[in-house]
Amino acid sequence: MMKKITIAIDGFSSCGKSTMAKDLAKKIGYVYVDSGAMYRAVTLYAMENRCFNDHQLDVEKLRGMMDNIRISFLFNPETGKPDTYLNNRKVETEIRSMEVSSRVSIVAALDFVRAEMVAQQQAFGKEKGVVMDGRDIGTTVFPDAELKIFLTASPEIRAQRRYEELKAKRQEANFDDILANVKERDYIDQHREVSPLIQADDAILLDNSHLTIEQQNEWLMEQYQLRIEN
Repeated sequence: MMKKITIAIDGFSSCGKSTMAKDLAKKIGYVYVDSGAMYRAVTLYAMENRCFNDHQLDVEKLRGMMDNIRISFLFNPETGKPDTYLNNRKVETEIRSMEVSSRVSIVAALDFVRAEMVAQQQAFGKEKGVVMDGRDIGTTVFPDAELKIFLTASPEIRAQRRYEELKAKRQEANFDDILANVKERDYIDQHREVSPLIQADDAILLDNSHLTIEQQNEWLMEQYQLRIEN
């Protein structure tokens, strides 16, 4: 019986953490949890329940609603990847919109939101055999994870990837707006008081600016093999 480990993949927005984590989880038969999707789902819930007035968030209103928010993931056999569900409703497409992207950092910076999401994430990882990606997985959620990766790429390359992703989904996309959003999210993620985005001391840094997805996946598989063999 091969030992199961916990794999934490952290890094900046639009680095391809989710793609990397999903591909690895599928290959090695692990559970994949997209922590960023969880914060996006909370943001969508806040938008749908009128907690936002444009970009102004009614923090206390959202605080009072946190007990109503349950996020889960169900494997989609058509895509071969998991979809995000908010209170048993599939929201995979809605949470990827620019409307959600431009508000998610505001929601994710709140201490009570993070406390609830971290509790839900830790529950997913109790049995090990999990790959989770986000901003604070290796530092806050799973500080004892056996394999920690920290992913980075230049803001321009990340904005271009996000632009192409939105275009492929036939969604409205403006490169300059996306680049501004990427830089703003970097700043908020690194400077928030609760669980800021930092590289864990024992995380391996990977700059994937000029790597193909295949090269990246190959590299990650090597790191995984090293951990399970030791």
